[in-house]
Amino acid sequence: MTATITPRDETAAVTTNGYRYDRVVETAGRIVRARVLRARYYNESLAVAEVLTEHLTWTRIADDDPVNWWHSTRTPSPRVDPAAVLGPVADQLLRRAATILAPVSTTPTLSPHVLDAVGALVATTYRYDGEQRITPDDMAWATTHGGRLHVIEHDDGSVTFTKAHRDQCPFITSSATQDCDGECDVEDPADAQRRLGR
Repeated sequence: MTATITPRDETAAVTTNGYRYDRVVETAGRIVRARVLRARYYNESLAVAEVLTEHLTWTRIADDDPVNWWHSTRTPSPRVDPAAVLGPVADQLLRRAATILAPVSTTPTLSPHVLDAVGALVATTYRYDGEQRITPDDMAWATTHGGRLHVIEHDDGSVTFTKAHRDQCPFITSSATQDCDGECDVEDPADAQRRLGR
């Protein structure tokens, strides 16, 4: 996933001892600052990316050792354009910061093998050319009735889909190498309806 980086501000300065370039951007809903200082001496130079915290303080999240860029930049002088020389270093830092701050996808990824198993489930339930649309109401009903869906891939290539076991059942925790302990009491929705007089 490529994070969007929106420029907010930049400053540059040249002194007798060096030059610096700072850029502030917004990425992943956060304010990030890259600071790059090219001093006369290697050990006085720095390149860091910092994120603005909720307490309005800067916290370092990435840096780049001057050994990676110091020797390829110009010696400090009044004629140096800090943005042109240090901009690429800041760009790299800000891309790294954007990657670090990018939200992690919470969408589960199914393996092609499990997708093939879902296809087989549809085909065995609704024929080889089966098609079934599952609505949000269907999903809500399934979530509140029966156990949680567990998908277990077996060494022999088969796949088990089950809602008949609780999370702590030995059948689930052992990936189906042990039998159910008999304590998985998933109530049939029809029985629940009858019990409630509906």
